[in-house]
Amino acid sequence: MPSGSHGGSSGGHSGGSSFGGGSSRTPSKAFTHRYDVHHTPHRYTFMGRSYSVGSYRYYTMSKTIRTMLTIAGFLVMALIFYFEQMDDIEQILDDQAYYFNMIETADSDQYMIADVKGQFLGEGGRYYITYNLDYNGNDLWREDGYTYSIYTMEEAASIFQSGEIEIVVEGLPLNSDTDSINSNYMDFDITDDGSYIVASRYRSLSLVIGSVGLAIIAGFAVYYFKQMFSNEIKPEERSKFIRDSVNHEDEKPEYCIYCGALMSPNDSVCSNCGSARSYSSK
Repeated sequence: MPSGSHGGSSGGHSGGSSFGGGSSRTPSKAFTHRYDVHHTPHRYTFMGRSYSVGSYRYYTMSKTIRTMLTIAGFLVMALIFYFEQMDDIEQILDDQAYYFNMIETADSDQYMIADVKGQFLGEGGRYYITYNLDYNGNDLWREDGYTYSIYTMEEAASIFQSGEIEIVVEGLPLNSDTDSINSNYMDFDITDDGSYIVASRYRSLSLVIGSVGLAIIAGFAVYYFKQMFSNEIKPEERSKFIRDSVNHEDEKPEYCIYCGALMSPNDSVCSNCGSARSYSSK
């Protein structure tokens, strides 16, 4: 059997990395922003402070929560991807230990010379060699044997030009299922293995994504609680909400002179502080 069959495919090890619904109703005393989402005003109290559903603060806070949940979803995927790479690395290390033991325990008659058939670019920018063993005048394997992707381009070219490669077979007598490995496999470090290189890169990438995601969520959390306990709406934030909320250019926005909350044309009182429309200004 070709080299690497203990747990892999040509040139590499095994494995690898590889809402809705709702109801429709006519809103009462509600804002309609650019996404046509209706927030029916409803006052609630949290930690001694009163908030109004449909107010600017409620809009920005709910939007922040949705963003945080989206980022949390990416964090979960990054975590799953990280553990997949860890499993791949563990498999690669197991394969290395298996073939090291095969070489160390092999008898002298288990060392054989095979014919090189080709050189191919594998994982991690490393090359692998395919070979075949002519045993008693017959090709031993139906498919070419192969090394792992451990050679540089120059090393692979040198082996290919020589036309031969020394291998260690798993045992005797030989048959079509006999495993093999290139005899110089122990001369290479695990960091020379293309499969290990790729898995390590993906593992590092998943860690970076996770760290950045956690930092972003922490930033949004600070912003969320700052908005929750803030009594003042910044002018630039109010202007942005007005642009997003007004659907027609000819409609002039109206907001409460006491708290600055944007008022719907259907509101008789301010949905944020409860003051009457007669005390509001355009």
